[in-house]
Amino acid sequence: MHDVIVIGAGPAGNMAALHLARAGKSVAVLDMREAIGDKLCTGIIGNECARLFPPKPEHIHSAARSVTIVSPSGVRRRIRRAKPHAYIVDRVAYVRSVADGARQQGAEYTLGARVSDIRVGADAVQITANRPNGVAPLRFQSRMAIVAAGFGTPLLRRAGVGAPPAEYLLGQQTEIEAPLLDETEVHLGSGVAPGSFAWIAPQSNGRALIGVAPRKRKSGLLQAFIGNMQQQGRVGAAIGKPRSWGIPIRPAPRPCADRVIAAGDAAGLVKPTTGGGIYYSFISGRIAAETAERAIDRNRCAARDLRRYRRECKAAIGNDLRVAYYARMLYESLNDAQIDRLMDEFLSDRMLTQLIGEDFDFDWHGKAVMKALRHADMRRVLGALGPAAAPFASRLLQLRG
Repeated sequence: MHDVIVIGAGPAGNMAALHLARAGKSVAVLDMREAIGDKLCTGIIGNECARLFPPKPEHIHSAARSVTIVSPSGVRRRIRRAKPHAYIVDRVAYVRSVADGARQQGAEYTLGARVSDIRVGADAVQITANRPNGVAPLRFQSRMAIVAAGFGTPLLRRAGVGAPPAEYLLGQQTEIEAPLLDETEVHLGSGVAPGSFAWIAPQSNGRALIGVAPRKRKSGLLQAFIGNMQQQGRVGAAIGKPRSWGIPIRPAPRPCADRVIAAGDAAGLVKPTTGGGIYYSFISGRIAAETAERAIDRNRCAARDLRRYRRECKAAIGNDLRVAYYARMLYESLNDAQIDRLMDEFLSDRMLTQLIGEDFDFDWHGKAVMKALRHADMRRVLGALGPAAAPFASRLLQLRG
């Protein structure tokens, strides 16, 4: 019997495995993919993530000092800082390096094994994983399980954790030729991605990741965005087929059950503003490991004994998640003209210096929102956005106070 089975070899699962193995626990990691870290993601991390969980130099495509935001009316505004505010990394290699560290500490990895069943008993967790080509199923037993299998995994219900997060975006992304692109672009407006945004993020090989993440399913958005960028001469031919995935924007209401903890995307711990999840997954994976270690050492693994996990996640990232969620809801309530007005008002060099300054950290969007809300002009504009935006503007102002 293992101490802990980790389901999912993404950022949260690998970080949990690394910490548990370092603590001397017997850990097995199961993942349905053959390649660790191969998941749709733009691979952008902020300064704090890079400092606490440093990528190897060869895993960094570029240091981001600037970003161009394109308004619904097509006005381009370039935001530049003297120091990097984020790094674009090779997501696969970065996540795999954490798994390599966990393996070196003794964690066992079984890849190409899709977990089909999880059953929680009085003394152990029973897990069944299927292999391809008719190979007999694998069966595992552990004292606890950490489910880090991504958003929408049905394993949460089977483990008694409950339903996955109910609110999410629909991401779609592909790789594209972009030899002239040297900084990330974010495109806003209902014609691009209703209620959300589209992006182009450069890699280090003359290519870029291009994608959209609308709130509601609408066919043809990515193809239309690619076509528009090609007409403008900003990108070349798309490479490969687009891939889609769900991006939660609100945490799961109950991330623990008897002997089971949900972490990372599975628990909805993703930035509501951008849908980025690497850093929060690392944090939740570490907290999940510490909670499981404590529970096993005390032989107290019931749901009530695991409440520390939710408390510590809330203390670490809960406020940022809450603020960023209401900021997203406010944005979704705006029409294109209102978005243009906000950009006109607040994306000048003078206002950006006052509102954000050089200390902006891509990892903490909620902190940037709170700083902006301290400015009298921001409160004035929020108050004039109309009835659709009023509940979310009011909620943000209450959080500020």
